[in-house]
Amino acid sequence: MNNILKQERFKETSACLQAILYMKLTLFLMCIGLLSASAGAYSQNKVSVNHRNTSLAHFLQDIEKKSNVRFVYSDDILTQNIQITVRAADADVSEVLKEALTGKGLEISKVNPNLYAIYKPDKRPSSAGAQEREVSGRVVNGKGEGLPKVTFWFVGTRIGGATNEGGYFRIVFPENAKEIEFRYIGFVTKKVILGDGNLGNVVLHSEDNTLEEVVINTGLYERKAGTFTGSTVTFNQQQIKEVSNQNVLSALAILDPSFQMLTNNDFGSNPNMIPEIQLRGQTGFSEDLRTEYSNIANQPLFIVDGFETTIQRVFDLNINFIKSVTILKDAAAKAMWGAKAGNGVIVIETLRPQVGQMRISYNASANIQAPDLTTYHLTNSMEKIQGEVLSGKYSSPIPETQAALTKVYTNNLKAALDGVDTYWLSQPLQNGIGQRHTMTLDGGEENFQYSVNLGYNNNKGVMKGSDRNTYSGQSVLVYRKGKISATNNLSVDRNFARNSPYGTFRDYARMNPYWRIYDENGNLIKSYTIGAGSSSTPVGNPLYNGTLNSKDGNNYTTITENFQIDYRHNDNLRFNARIGYNQQNTLTEFFRSASHTDYINISPLNPEYLNRGTYRLNNGFQKAYTVDLSTAYNKIIGKHEFYLNGILTANENKTETTGMTMVGFPNDDLNNIAMGKQYQEGTKAVGTENTVRIGAATAALNYVFDKRFLLDASFRRNASSQYGKDSKWGNFWSLGAGWNLHEEEFVRNLNWVDLFRITANTGVTGTPPGQNAYQSLATYNYILDRTYNGDMGLELMALANPNLQWQKVAETNYRAEIGFLNRFNASFDYYIKNTNNLLLSMEIAPSLGFTDYAENIGDVQNKGFQATLNYRMIKDAGRGLNVNIFGNVAHNTNKIRRISSSLEALNNLNSDKFDETGGAGNETAPKSDRQRPARRYEVGRSMNAIWAVQSLGIDPSNGQEIFLKRDGTMTYVWSAEDQDVFGDTQPLYNGTFGANVQYKDLSVNFAFTYRWGGQMYNSTLVSLVDDADFNYNVDIRALEERWKQPGDVSLFKGIAETSFTATRPTSRFVQDYNEFIFSSVSLSYNFTRMNFVQRSPFKSLMATCNLNDLGRLSTVRIERGLDYPYARTISFTLGASF
Repeated sequence: MNNILKQERFKETSACLQAILYMKLTLFLMCIGLLSASAGAYSQNKVSVNHRNTSLAHFLQDIEKKSNVRFVYSDDILTQNIQITVRAADADVSEVLKEALTGKGLEISKVNPNLYAIYKPDKRPSSAGAQEREVSGRVVNGKGEGLPKVTFWFVGTRIGGATNEGGYFRIVFPENAKEIEFRYIGFVTKKVILGDGNLGNVVLHSEDNTLEEVVINTGLYERKAGTFTGSTVTFNQQQIKEVSNQNVLSALAILDPSFQMLTNNDFGSNPNMIPEIQLRGQTGFSEDLRTEYSNIANQPLFIVDGFETTIQRVFDLNINFIKSVTILKDAAAKAMWGAKAGNGVIVIETLRPQVGQMRISYNASANIQAPDLTTYHLTNSMEKIQGEVLSGKYSSPIPETQAALTKVYTNNLKAALDGVDTYWLSQPLQNGIGQRHTMTLDGGEENFQYSVNLGYNNNKGVMKGSDRNTYSGQSVLVYRKGKISATNNLSVDRNFARNSPYGTFRDYARMNPYWRIYDENGNLIKSYTIGAGSSSTPVGNPLYNGTLNSKDGNNYTTITENFQIDYRHNDNLRFNARIGYNQQNTLTEFFRSASHTDYINISPLNPEYLNRGTYRLNNGFQKAYTVDLSTAYNKIIGKHEFYLNGILTANENKTETTGMTMVGFPNDDLNNIAMGKQYQEGTKAVGTENTVRIGAATAALNYVFDKRFLLDASFRRNASSQYGKDSKWGNFWSLGAGWNLHEEEFVRNLNWVDLFRITANTGVTGTPPGQNAYQSLATYNYILDRTYNGDMGLELMALANPNLQWQKVAETNYRAEIGFLNRFNASFDYYIKNTNNLLLSMEIAPSLGFTDYAENIGDVQNKGFQATLNYRMIKDAGRGLNVNIFGNVAHNTNKIRRISSSLEALNNLNSDKFDETGGAGNETAPKSDRQRPARRYEVGRSMNAIWAVQSLGIDPSNGQEIFLKRDGTMTYVWSAEDQDVFGDTQPLYNGTFGANVQYKDLSVNFAFTYRWGGQMYNSTLVSLVDDADFNYNVDIRALEERWKQPGDVSLFKGIAETSFTATRPTSRFVQDYNEFIFSSVSLSYNFTRMNFVQRSPFKSLMATCNLNDLGRLSTVRIERGLDYPYARTISFTLGASF
């Protein structure tokens, strides 16, 4: 019988398993194909030739036809009467060229295995050529040293050459040439616009990407990384796409350990769930992330192209539009953003147009998401019935009831014996196949450039009917005339998000396996029954809801217009003016008719029968204006370098929301809110309005002496309409110092040291005060249902607090960076963050005369470190092989330093929910809330502490839990007064490690993330095992591991426990939480240098495969994705440019 059940289970799960196997097979075949293509590309560089007195042009064309090799050369080489005589069989191209061109007055430079430059040795031009247009200059590295045999050519032509031993070059260029490109193995390729003929020094930067050449974009101004004392990290588009091409937030969570995307086990891989972000720990109290226009207490500030934006826009931002992302972590790096920078700043820079002929780039991706159900271990039909018998579900002391229960047992057992073993988990799921398309057009002259970016992203979730569609458009225009340049950036985003009409995933996890989905006629069964007789209760089939005409989704339209004009008075002085406008319209709809199974228990005799069906409609509108006026001045006087910035900022942000909830929709066709019967009881149409105005003045200084000693200082004075009249202004500042030891003579003598820098900084920033614009003011509401002598009355809604203080973060950061042997790069940061005057809007009992009051309620400290290491293991330019390994680790501890009496009262309120009678609030909290620890805030404890009562385990004699009270006595009675800290959800260490491998045109990148230390409260183990309701399906451990009879030693309480008392927080379910995740793999192959591409209209062609969340190892066994399952993702991308 068990074999039959197992076979049936296998048949019903085969769809998901086949999809996963298909994905793995596809990936394997793709890898084999790419490797074969790579081998084929370079095995063809052997040729057989037979030339006698052949022209040079014909000789080169013959080799190109017979191999994948391409040539660049100067036209004047072909005009010379150079005859080639050579004979070779299956010989390497480089050997053939060497034999053929020896003694011809030409030199050969091998740029890469498929590209050779042929040129004449550098000579002074003859008088005959003195009138020709020519370009000259010198190619140097970051230290000013000349680079020999650097290959260069004019973009759009085949004319080029190479530098001499000193790095100098001189060449005649054609009339239509506008750019010259320089390429050198181990260095970043560079394009330079042709000017008057003398390019001076052309600096090529090493691919090792040492911080000496990096420029830090703070969103307001730029600083050289080599002389900046702030702690920052920058990732370009390629680095982001190597770990994730889904969204930039997921990529940053892998790339940097201080950027934490908090796990939400309920919502899994829901494409419409925007994650909660923390950077260097928790500084405030979390709010509901799903609130429209929410300013989350711990969320970083997001800046796109110099203007503030929402996490929602960043979440939906097309990665192909991004040029770079910079994370500003400490006071020196972010203090210029003042009152909003306390949680860190994420600065995103989008692509800008490039000079030259119009280029067209196109990327197409296919994304496959497969549901991951490996953490679910539910009972099958026979196991479920066995558990029901042991739990006493079919037993009753009342004969009539016992007879009815016996009949139910017989029917359920018969269904199981007939082979009914429905695997409900697979029913609402699908393999989500989505797509992403991006097209970019850019080009222009030196005085005018343009770019247009168009994008479409269709993210299909693994729950049927759930998806997220984003349409994006962006245009950038740049105009330059003399000392003035103007840039206009317009972007429009349209988003549609739909949640699954099939309900939540937990609805299917609880369905009994012996229930059939369809009746004998093939019709979907609408409902089932649990219990018997008068105590029976109908249970709806969640699959039926998927057939209804329901609505559950939202959409928004965002328009962003940014314009700036820049005036460069001279090389030292620059003025800039910027104006930005942002507008967002949001619509949220939720509709369920009376046919929905939510209303299956409402009988026609119930007064609520006519109110079945619900329609919620919410509209939101947001607009923001920002104006910046800035000036930048720099001056170098001998060994002294000065960089100064001054900025004036004004901002207004206005949000409006309206909403209503109607009830009484008897059928699916009445899906307009106007067709409802009435407002939901106790509600009416509502609306909110918030207008916040901010002004700021900012000054920043960067001073460098002899490239050795560094100094950074910034000051920002902020004014905000959100604070009390006595605290309208807030001051924010930073001061940093650094020492470039690698510029000291005693370190320079150590030839193996490339970089050695130490910095320290301190300062004060702020965190957002929340979304209530009027939190410091007394606000009133009209009393609309009665009058006094014909006059309307007022009631107090929120109490004024004129002393409301700015929430500030005082930070100190110490940093050390080192690089040596041109292979190793490492950094270490140690920081202390003290958040003072924590701000919280407190809900007050209406009996006090008002319901809301904003107050500064405490201080919090975060302390920790972060370390990174990059090692260039292999750097073999000859073979085209590069192997780089990387790793990082972060550690953070959180401690409350002060709390107010209001927060102590909140602790008591949170404890009341565990009272089965309802506590002080006289209202019983939902069972699911009582099964989870409540947040408590005490001085000296962490904000992430897990509070529970100490458990001594399950009494083997009776299956009840034994608790240890604070006074040391034992009891069977749980009490909130006995709670203590038994863990912390913050990991002790978390980080990433992985490798980047490049062999010629094939690249492979993979990354693992980990967390070590810390704990979690396994609340799903409580609800699905310890408090399992055997009326519904349960975890197999509820059958196998619960106490059954005296003498059993078990972790879980008695299986026959029929009390509805919840298992409240106990140390029994606090578990050490260590996790190791195979986060990402990407494979890419660049076909650009292959012969078929060179002879096609394509300028470049690349194929990429990305896989995310491939697998994980965890010390905690937990059902992941309760309301929405997790998914594994695979993506195939093809990118081309024309």
